[in-house]
Amino acid sequence: MREMKDFFEPESVAVVGASRTPGKGGHTIVSNMLEFGFSGRLYPVNPAAGEILGLEVYRSVADLPEPPDLVVAVLPRSQTVDLIKECAAAGVKSVIIPAAGFSDAGDEGRRLEREVMDIARPAGMRVMGPNSIGTVSTGSGLATSIVTLDRLKPGGVSVFGQTGMFASGLARWINTSEYFGVRKIACLGNKADVDENDLLEHLAVDDGTRVIGAYTEGVRDGVRFARALKHAASRKPVLIMKSGRTEIGRRAIASHTGTLAGAEEIYSGTIEGSGAVRVSDFEEMFDCAKAFEWLPLPRGNRVGIVSITGVGCVLSADAAGRFGLELPRLTEATIAVMRDSLPDWAPASNPADIWAGIESLGAEATYNKVAPAIASDPSIDMLVAIFTLIPESSLDVAGLFAALKEEHPEMPLAAVLMAGEADMHLEWKKSLELMGVPAYTSPERALRALGAMWKYAKRSA
Repeated sequence: MREMKDFFEPESVAVVGASRTPGKGGHTIVSNMLEFGFSGRLYPVNPAAGEILGLEVYRSVADLPEPPDLVVAVLPRSQTVDLIKECAAAGVKSVIIPAAGFSDAGDEGRRLEREVMDIARPAGMRVMGPNSIGTVSTGSGLATSIVTLDRLKPGGVSVFGQTGMFASGLARWINTSEYFGVRKIACLGNKADVDENDLLEHLAVDDGTRVIGAYTEGVRDGVRFARALKHAASRKPVLIMKSGRTEIGRRAIASHTGTLAGAEEIYSGTIEGSGAVRVSDFEEMFDCAKAFEWLPLPRGNRVGIVSITGVGCVLSADAAGRFGLELPRLTEATIAVMRDSLPDWAPASNPADIWAGIESLGAEATYNKVAPAIASDPSIDMLVAIFTLIPESSLDVAGLFAALKEEHPEMPLAAVLMAGEADMHLEWKKSLELMGVPAYTSPERALRALGAMWKYAKRSA
């Protein structure tokens, strides 16, 4: 898979259309590469030559000291065909085309896209795009996005799909709000050449990728897709979001990337049969991604719930049933330990509503008594602790989970930060997720992620 590796770990990159003007794509890419600390050789290309951000600028691809492993073509669509010819003559094997206006924009655009590929294929050149916002690889410091990015935290989650959001707004959201680390990002655009199958095959054997997230609007080679998806899902979790479930959605896809969306029933069967996890939106994808990245796979589907509020217990019970999880009865020994923190009239059960204990003993003492007791019960495979962020619930939440993780390293643990003060929520979420405990805003989101883990673990057993 050397041809895919050049899109993520090239030894040399040429940015054709590099610009000295901040805000232009050709300037942003060079700036991003420097910000990410690209480990290879970077060649800005512009006929005006000169210097950009301290780097020597070359007049053309032919003037470069070597054929670059990767060319990023930051040019209007009208100049793209000539550049592809120049790249073919120079022996370039991998090109990213950010420009739109090809198969996403009518007959003339489709003709130009075919012309690009008619030149690239005989030359053995792989093309990502057109209409691709770029790629990111935290391992090599590659960042070809035409949108300004801050350096991303390295990790094991790789995402790709037919959206530039992965290398723009969503990348920034992950970096500032989700706290899991990123391995690789690819924005496929129109998929004139490189597509989902190429990325699935590449990431399946990429040692640094532990979780794969994919967004697709439709595939060309369904047989290869089914095979690639099944193979990838047999090696690591694959979270796949497929749009175009409705006729309105399929029409929107045609105008976005010019892709034929295909029959929903076929995709549903293919994804279900592959062992991949289908997600409905980016929120669910990231909820599941951080659970798979940080938590051990569950040994079973039995969940323990400890909650400051009764509604958290009720919502957890509803969600558990929907996502294939059980809320087992606790042993008498566990109930006896819980009784020490609850009034005689308060039920000691699973889910555990501990508000009465908090009123009498405080949040710190009650959570630190009840949560470890439930986690230690032999009938429990996973634990979710639900908090409402009010002054009465104040406690050392990081200390609580640090002790749980040390005592039960084999157990998936999750937190729910359900309403309350926004500043407190940000503080708690950051402290938990930086220690590898996913924090969600509702019981449904937490149990949906744990349910996905259980479904994957059961298939993988």
